[in-house]
Amino acid sequence: MASENWVHAEKLPERFLTWADEAAALRRKIHSNPELGFETSKTCALIERALRSYGITAIDAESVRGGLIVTIEGNRPGKTVALRADIDALSMPDESGTPWASTICRNHACGHDGHAAWLMLALRDLAADRNFPGRIVAIFQPAEEIGRGALAVVESGLFEKEAIAEIYGAHNDSLLPAGEFSFRAGPLQASCDFFYIRLVGRGIHAARPHMGIDTMPAAGLLINSLQTIVSRKTDALEPVVLSISSIEAGKYDAPNVIPNELRMSGTVRTYSEVCRTEVERQMRLMVEHVAAAQSCTGEVRYDRLTSVVVNDAAATEAASTLAKRLFGSKFVKTTPQTTGGEDFSEYQKKAPGIMFRIGIVDEQHEAATHNPKYDFNDRVLPAAAYFFATLARERLAALEAV
Repeated sequence: MASENWVHAEKLPERFLTWADEAAALRRKIHSNPELGFETSKTCALIERALRSYGITAIDAESVRGGLIVTIEGNRPGKTVALRADIDALSMPDESGTPWASTICRNHACGHDGHAAWLMLALRDLAADRNFPGRIVAIFQPAEEIGRGALAVVESGLFEKEAIAEIYGAHNDSLLPAGEFSFRAGPLQASCDFFYIRLVGRGIHAARPHMGIDTMPAAGLLINSLQTIVSRKTDALEPVVLSISSIEAGKYDAPNVIPNELRMSGTVRTYSEVCRTEVERQMRLMVEHVAAAQSCTGEVRYDRLTSVVVNDAAATEAASTLAKRLFGSKFVKTTPQTTGGEDFSEYQKKAPGIMFRIGIVDEQHEAATHNPKYDFNDRVLPAAAYFFATLARERLAALEAV
């Protein structure tokens, strides 16, 4: 790609532009070979080969299944700052139409391939010039899409072993113009929970419903009742989403059979642990009593996946100020709150840190994340990497001065 086509090319050190084509090629190779959950060994192997070619050798591929922990030591003692990129894909088709599109029903439609590439490029720069105190720990994390990868990293003991003082991560933003950065202190992303409800009745011929126990009326009542949790059981000023996303019962081509069982599943999003607990409590009560009123039995599995992402105020201010200095104030925005979940919250329970956004939208990149036509915008890679590398150096310097 011609140097002038990279976002913020005129503001970047020449080395980032020199390395950018290789970073884009690596991103596209990851995109062509998407892996799911913790089964990301091939992605890790590709990343490790690239990092070793940059002279980075402190790479731990054992502590976290499907992940890599990379350490870059500075030239003098100091604190530890962590940088994170998620690397797993989604189970969905790729309709981007690019030469590097996935040919299997897996897709980097959330842009984790881009996150991995910008972190690799940032590490290349940090390894080339180690004039900073302390160390950088880079986390290439699996299983973000299923909300379990960050927890696996935390349970490995990494934060205690490395005494991580701060952690930073970013997500590409398919609603933000390419080259814009956005930040928000405090609550940013909602908690994410999944629920699975099972109603059991007694199947019967549909012409004789009185001789069986039909789960369909119970399901109808329950769907309506569950929505009153949002409208009548929680504070109107407290954001809550409760969505029923799947209902399974009977067979479409067997209209004269009332089935024994009905299942439904969905998700809950909140910004408060108190509200989160109350939603679960109300759901369990409603399932039990609505089912009983219809002579069914009901059970609930409620999985708490990710907590609320709460960005540290001081770290947010430092990162936002840096972005304004590097790229100009007009390219720095405030991130709106979102009900999308993010397991980065597990890291924030262990150390102050922030999740921020980097825009990717231009005329060739207008599809939203999780859309089959989405593709990451390689034009932002050098600017994103430059920001991460500079942020890491400046935060280590600030921590050294404390």
